[in-house]
Amino acid sequence: MATRKFLTSVADVYGYDQSENLLFVGKTLLDSSMEVSLGSAPVRGGRGNQLQYIYYHTGEMKFTLTDTQWNPAFLGATVGSAVATSNNIYGEETISLTSGGGGTVTGTPLAWAGGATIYGWVTQKSGVVERVTFTGSAFATSSGSVSDVVCVRYYKLNAASTSVTVPSNMIPSVVKLVMETQLNSADVSTNKIGIVQIIAPTVTLSGAFTISMKSDGVSNTPLTATALAYTEPAAAGVGCATAPYYAKLIEVLDSANWYDNVIGLSIQGGDFSLATTLGTATLTVWAIPNTGGAAFRPPVANLTFTSGTPGKATVGANTGLVTGVAAGTTLITVVITAKNTIETSCTVTVP
Repeated sequence: MATRKFLTSVADVYGYDQSENLLFVGKTLLDSSMEVSLGSAPVRGGRGNQLQYIYYHTGEMKFTLTDTQWNPAFLGATVGSAVATSNNIYGEETISLTSGGGGTVTGTPLAWAGGATIYGWVTQKSGVVERVTFTGSAFATSSGSVSDVVCVRYYKLNAASTSVTVPSNMIPSVVKLVMETQLNSADVSTNKIGIVQIIAPTVTLSGAFTISMKSDGVSNTPLTATALAYTEPAAAGVGCATAPYYAKLIEVLDSANWYDNVIGLSIQGGDFSLATTLGTATLTVWAIPNTGGAAFRPPVANLTFTSGTPGKATVGANTGLVTGVAAGTTLITVVITAKNTIETSCTVTVP
């Protein structure tokens, strides 16, 4: 009986920039969803306007993530702003007033936006708030008394603070988004049987978010994004087969091997000749699965290559590099090292 598999709970989420720098991590998500939509247009004609064809178009993939934690890196990427350190903030300090109702704070008060006058706000013991003017770190009140304990609020530098700037001209970041969640099954004793990764190479964040703060709640950190079409750089031997895509949904089973469902191997191009007597060529091997999926290139290190007549040509045991030795032909054989019943071969001719 085939194992029944279930995708459970929320995903862990990782965001990378185009230089592979990790921008944000979300491991306490409340929800993590991916939605794929596709538009369509009917083609009709003939008597009764019969449906002849349906043209599908405008495919989209959208992501919605909500972190239960306060996550500035989420928000910064959303609006295209890096998380910065060291900022001017409004802070408070408790001090005792001296003679004349004055006082001195320990920090260095600053003027807002480079203004000429530096202001502060003193909350007297009566609860009255008085705006005061600083000269350096000193100020004077109009109604305070010696030894009164007051709260002074003023604008100052906090070097340990971090911030995210929301630009008025927002240009959201384009990131590589990786979502990873667990795959479970009741048909095996371990319960968890693997993971599923969703890798979207180019995703543009929306630039929109809402921070809702309530007296009886906890504010969440939201992120929404839309996948952009991505074309992988053409690999050797792929040719015109490369096509754009939005994301890959990858299933990784804990006990699975890449060769479990392979029923055959094939050497690209089949028999061949070297250009010169001491010429070289590297074999490209494809694995053929029994699942009906596309053939794929297996890890060369997991293959074993042998030469039938090493005196004519040799081959690297786990590299597939063929090197001519002397004029003639030899049979090059390749097998899956851990499943040596699966093999294929080709003939190489040395001129």
